[in-house]
Amino acid sequence: MNSGIFETFVSLCRSLGIQVLFFGPDYGRIQDIDYGFRGKIFRDFDYGRLADTLAQHLDAGVYYLYEDELKLHYTLLRFPEERRDAFLPPGTDFQICCIGPLLHEPIDRTALFDLMESLGVMPPLQQDFIEFYHRIPLFPSFDTWNQLAGFFLNQCGISLQYMEINNDSLDFSPSCTPDYSFSDAPNVALKAVEERYQWENSLLSSVAAGDLQQSMDALFQLSQFKIPARIPDPVRNRKNLLLSFNTLLRKTVERSHIHPLHIDTLSRQLSIQIESVLMPEQLNPLPSTMVRKYCMLVNNYSRRAYSPLVQTCMDYVDFHYYADLSLSSLAGLCSVSSSYLSALFKKETGMTVTDYIHYTRIRQALFLLNASGLSVGEIASRCGFSDANYFTRTFKKLQGKTPKSYRRDMGIN
Repeated sequence: MNSGIFETFVSLCRSLGIQVLFFGPDYGRIQDIDYGFRGKIFRDFDYGRLADTLAQHLDAGVYYLYEDELKLHYTLLRFPEERRDAFLPPGTDFQICCIGPLLHEPIDRTALFDLMESLGVMPPLQQDFIEFYHRIPLFPSFDTWNQLAGFFLNQCGISLQYMEINNDSLDFSPSCTPDYSFSDAPNVALKAVEERYQWENSLLSSVAAGDLQQSMDALFQLSQFKIPARIPDPVRNRKNLLLSFNTLLRKTVERSHIHPLHIDTLSRQLSIQIESVLMPEQLNPLPSTMVRKYCMLVNNYSRRAYSPLVQTCMDYVDFHYYADLSLSSLAGLCSVSSSYLSALFKKETGMTVTDYIHYTRIRQALFLLNASGLSVGEIASRCGFSDANYFTRTFKKLQGKTPKSYRRDMGIN
């Protein structure tokens, strides 16, 4: 058995924003186990003692689920010496894998303050404490996580035991006091906010490029950071954040040289959709919907790759598809010869001006066929075709079926 299955599991965890650490004999990265949090909050916290505890209490071939005193969950595994190649590439000296921290249920503000009080965390460090929890990924089901981890680990060819560790056998808790003095350690709150902004910038860059997969990956990573409520009303708070997000996306796609009318139309539709929501759970799918629609906008209407002349021509067709358009009329509008416009348009877009006019009109016809009860003849007229038969032939050429067949296949009467 090779290490491919375990590598897939590790990649899955990291795509979900869940940290995966590997420790060798020296435990050189042990403080990363909590992003250095305890070293910041507690004076002289001994990560070496924590490494010794892991070395002493983890048996090979057993995967452990552990919840520490900070309510953080970890999955821990010591690789069996004789079957290490089932998990890791040959020659690797890693002994232990640690997955986490993660949460299995959200911790609200009241619970956070109760936890800080129980640990003796005083006001100077409370913002660090809160921001730390805002960046911990949430996997909302303990049982589902256990089944997922167990499935992948068993697929590596080893029958694994599963154990929960109590705080007596594996103690992450500090044997020291909270540190209220200034420290050279990285500021936890500062680092968490910086990482959130980095993922936000990554998301916006991906949307501007029209890359839906990278955009959704970045959105998921960004969603792992919980933004503190600005106002008491949870629905109004979420709506305000989504409206701000809509503004960010709107300004971002301007960089892709999309005509402002296209951007404004989508932005207005999304704002109305956000404000019309009554229940908080209806807001949950909106971020991914917004990202998907702005990526589609970029892919459909970006003029970044084209010269100003071709941009002008394409935008005019987009907004006047219903009018009597032709190569000569567009050339006259742009004050260039028909031959020059034809050659430049073909060179930059890969299609003729006439093909682009047909493409744009059929795109609008598809919308009307899906969203209205208009007859095929009326749709043809509204999309700039004076002859319904010519519209049908053009539609079939581009879509592979007639307008009536399209409606029938879509279940539209």
